[in-house]
Amino acid sequence: MLGGVASGPLLLQSGALGDLLAWGERVRASIPQDRGSDSAPATTPTGTQLTPERARALEALADIIIPATDTPGAAEAGVTEFVTALVDGWLEDDDRDRFLAGLDTVDQTARERFGADLADCTEEQKRQLVGEFDDELARLREDPDARPSRYFFHDVKRFTITAYFTSEAGLEALGYRTTFRTFEGCAPLTPAEARP
Repeated sequence: MLGGVASGPLLLQSGALGDLLAWGERVRASIPQDRGSDSAPATTPTGTQLTPERARALEALADIIIPATDTPGAAEAGVTEFVTALVDGWLEDDDRDRFLAGLDTVDQTARERFGADLADCTEEQKRQLVGEFDDELARLREDPDARPSRYFFHDVKRFTITAYFTSEAGLEALGYRTTFRTFEGCAPLTPAEARP
């Protein structure tokens, strides 16, 4: 689906993409608005199952999956806040518990391998560990008796990609032209929109 989206800018939401974007907006609407200020960083809301340690591991994973380049990365797109909302109110109990149990193994694995939590590892160490998680997921996909969707990294990738490509930063990276939420008469075109 994303391949077709990336092939050219979209002007209107339609079909499955429109449904996905609408769902992404509903998830984001459930995120508590107490997210810090410009001078204070956002914190994980109290009462969430995605503890600060888990959130830090998730953000490190997500930033390897979608790093900042000439477009914003996963952290800048609010992936951690999106996944916090999923964990706290959208996932079934079994799915949530399986995801969190897997996420709890990330820092433990990184400490065993590199002597530090994943977020504190070098970029090369992070890429290596995420590559190993991805290789395991690929192996599970090829095993007819395995259930790769039960492997936590399947959810990490799925949540990261969904959160990113339903965010303004991700849509902009695809060239998706979002519709104005309010009517702004005589709004100037961006240079990209002014081209014939």
